[in-house]
Amino acid sequence: MKKRVSYLWIIFVAGIIFLPSCEEKIEWKIQSENLNTVVVNAQLTNEFKYQHIHLSRPYTDLNGKAEAVSNADVIVATENQLFSFIESDENPGHYYSQNPIAASVSENYTLNISFEGKQYQAQNYMIPVSNTHLPGWHYDQKSGLYSINWQQGAYNPYEQWMFEAVISWKHLLGNNYPDSLTSAKIMHYTFSTIDVSYVILPLDKDEVLFPKNSIAIVKKYSLTEEYAAYLRALVAETEWQGSLFEVARGNLPGNISNGGLGYFSACSVIVDTLIVH
Repeated sequence: MKKRVSYLWIIFVAGIIFLPSCEEKIEWKIQSENLNTVVVNAQLTNEFKYQHIHLSRPYTDLNGKAEAVSNADVIVATENQLFSFIESDENPGHYYSQNPIAASVSENYTLNISFEGKQYQAQNYMIPVSNTHLPGWHYDQKSGLYSINWQQGAYNPYEQWMFEAVISWKHLLGNNYPDSLTSAKIMHYTFSTIDVSYVILPLDKDEVLFPKNSIAIVKKYSLTEEYAAYLRALVAETEWQGSLFEVARGNLPGNISNGGLGYFSACSVIVDTLIVH
């Protein structure tokens, strides 16, 4: 009886190992009318700066390049104010506020886009960001380099947030090295859902290592429930793919009206500059 149980256990484990390799290729046909819209990447923050909105068109090629949406009318409105966004001459499709502004927790924001006779709109609000400890560093004895030791986990039932770390060590090597070899941008998310795909990342996901005395600019963003749901769906379609526990694919829950794609968000931000040691 014990032998039979052992054999069944071996068969079960083997099935789990080989199950992910049994995949069927499916060709998704994208209707051309679904491409006749805009993709919005817009994030207001409480930083006093020229706020930025990026508009582009969808594309079907996996390695394709998004076409810029130019000559659109872009306005962000509150109950008492209107902020016009002007397209950059150097970077078509990138729109910046006419003057430096800082979004506020006390306001509700409405994005209005007019392009080729169509109107797109989105609303959002900002919540405060908690003043939590920023990440530390983990020393890798084998390489003699460092990586980020995220002190906050991938799950928190009370608050959701996003970390952005831009790390540079160009000043340690000199200007003869390109930025791609002397800098890195790392994102870290904490959601109110427990996602196995985030805990057990794809095997081919490389850890970013950097030398001592690198400079790290770390930002923590507050996330509303709606924006967190959008980001979770986005990383499920990108960073989490390739894991043994992939999340089911689906459409991103954007907030742009009239068939627009993407998301208009407003986030409180905490910023700090750290030296790696």
